[in-house]
Parts: sequence; structure tokens; C-alpha cells
Amino acid sequence: MAIGANILTGFILFPLIIKYLGKEALGVFGVFYSFKSIIDMGMGWFSGSITKNLIRFKYLNSSIFTLSFVINFLYGIVGAVIFYLLMRNFQSEYSLSATYFALFIFITFGMLPFYEKLISELKQFQVAFLKFLGQFGFMIVSVVLFLSYDDKSLDIIFFSLVLVNTLVFVILFMFYLKNHEFNLEFKHINKKLFNNLFFKDGGRYFINAVSTILLLQVDVLLIAYLYGNESVGIYLILWKIPNTIIMLGWRLSEPFQAIVASDIKKNRNRVRDDFKRLEKKILLASVFVVILYVIFGNILLSFWLGSENVPNVKYMYIISSLVIIFSVIQRLYLSVNYYTKGLNTTTLLQFIELGFKIVFILFSFDYFQELAPIVGWLVAFLFTIHFYRKNALRVLI
Repeated sequence: MAIGANILTGFILFPLIIKYLGKEALGVFGVFYSFKSIIDMGMGWFSGSITKNLIRFKYLNSSIFTLSFVINFLYGIVGAVIFYLLMRNFQSEYSLSATYFALFIFITFGMLPFYEKLISELKQFQVAFLKFLGQFGFMIVSVVLFLSYDDKSLDIIFFSLVLVNTLVFVILFMFYLKNHEFNLEFKHINKKLFNNLFFKDGGRYFINAVSTILLLQVDVLLIAYLYGNESVGIYLILWKIPNTIIMLGWRLSEPFQAIVASDIKKNRNRVRDDFKRLEKKILLASVFVVILYVIFGNILLSFWLGSENVPNVKYMYIISSLVIIFSVIQRLYLSVNYYTKGLNTTTLLQFIELGFKIVFILFSFDYFQELAPIVGWLVAFLFTIHFYRKNALRVLI
């Protein structure tokens, strides 16, 4: 529900922004969210470590929650301030939008300690529902307010984002108080607890998060810096549908990482057989979907945004389709290694792909235009995909 609402929001807001504000505004919209992903990278791994230790050490729950609350509160302030200062320098004409989005960044980090506590108590559904509520509410409120005002701007959209997420935070806090006391406890916060949270459990996940987020976001930020917001808008249009397919495709193998972690030592042969079956199914599903995308991609984009707004970039459908197949199957190989030492190898391979993306943006943009980072990713996959699979099989065999 949460992922579906997120996808639907993009598909509704993109054409509205292009129609009334233009591709440059769409580029700014994308740049804001890309910067947030970079800021999230600083603490996203920490949330997983906190949740794991909340489950493991029940008697330390108050201290762990307190530590998470303080760190996320401070990091939220720092992240919001850094974002605002950067946007004031590079996107000065959108300073009010940047102010609203900075507040949104602070609110999201304020929610994290409460989400971690609920997840540690196996209340994932409540967390997922609240995330869905925030995304779906943002979609409805932003569209209604945007269409209601004659003087349309990104400020309306980002004001809606802050408004809805503030309401969700209030609901989350009230739900938390219904089941817990808001009790901050500092007495058990010590060097050993810090070591567990930041280094023992967090280190390699932090590096993997860095490689993943940079791989997904560096193209938007680098294109914006080198070639301008309008080029970002074009890139977001041509990459929106393939990226959506990839994000959904990643979900197909995501549950398998927990299965490998829990069952690999009990029955390695069965896990290996499950992997081979899943590999075939995901590969066939990916090929089927990309064939449809190659055939109907232009029609779908024209229907969604209007034919006049569809980028005319050579090979955009076939190259994006090949990247979809490689990326979705690559995620299966990564899932096998997620809770093993093999994660270090997949992280290295992702940094190699990141390097290819950057090189192609810097040196081939004149030829490939906004498709340059996707071409770079495809070329990288030709070298790395073999090693992803080999690394996965090493765990299974």
C-alpha cells in the first residue's frame, strides 16, 4: 500500500508539474528528493541497527529508544539546515519550497524512533499503514490545493507535504503514548551499547547503503549540477517508468534474504533449489515486462504526459529495458548475501557501477544526452553481473 501510494503520487504529480510549471520545476522536485535520499543515507543503516537491538535487548529498550530519539532529533536538525543552505545557494528562486522541504526532513527523522520501537514489537502493519497514510494523504492534499490556487507553484506541493506529515506524526505520537510511556532514560547508554549500534551491526550496512543510494541518486544530482534543472526533468520523465518497474522488481527477491539467513545452515540444498527456481521466475517476469515496455512505452508516456512532453532520446526504451532486467536479477543475488560476509563484495560491485555512471555522465552526455547514466549502468552490468551471481552461489554452495 505504501509503495503503491508512492508510485501513484509520482504519476499524478509529474504531469501536473509539467503542465503548469514546466520541466525545470519537475527537475527541482526531483533534486529535492534526491538530496533527501543522500541525507537519509547518513542514518538509514542506524535505524536497522536500532531495531535489531531493541528486539535483542528488551531490558535496554528505554536506553536504546532514548539514544535513537536524541540522535535522530539532532541529525534531523542538521540535515534540514544543510539541505536549506544548499538549496538557498543552488536553487535560490525556490527558497520557500526549500524551507517546507527542510521541515519535512526534520519531521521524518523525528518519526524514526517511534517506528523502530513499533517494529521491534512486531507491529509492522501499523508502521506500514502510517507510512501509507502519509503518502496517500500527501497525494490527495497536494493535488487539491495545487488545483485550487490560481497562482500555482512548487510551494503549494511542499506545504502539503509538511502539513500531512505533521498530522501523521501527531497520530503516531498519540498511538505510541497509548501503548507506552514517553520515558527517556540515559543511565545505560555506554561505550558497549554505542559499539553494538554503530560498529558491530551498523558498519557494513552503512557502506552498502551508501553504495545503493548513491547508485540510485547520483545521476539526478550530477545532471542538475552540470546540465541544469530542465535536463533533470527530461531524465526523470524517461526514467520514471523503468525505475518504477525496478523498484517493484526488487520487492520480488527482498523476502528471500531473510529465508537465506534463517534456513541456510539448516537445509542448504533446499535453499539452493529455491534460489534457482526464483532466479528463473524473476528472469522470465523481467523479460516479459520489458517486452511490454519496449512495445508500449512511448504510448504510455504520451498518454501520461502528452506526446509533446515525451523526450526524443535515441534508444531510451531498449537500453532502459536491458537495465531493468540486469538490475532486478542483480537484486536477487544481493539478497542472498545480505546477511552474510558476501555483502562486502556486492557493495564493491555497486561502487564500480556508480563509477561507470559518473564517467558516462561526464564524458558521453553530448552523445547519449539524458540517457548517459543509464548507458553507463548497462555497460557496468556487462562486467559485474557474473560476479554478483558467483558471489551468491558461493554462499549457497
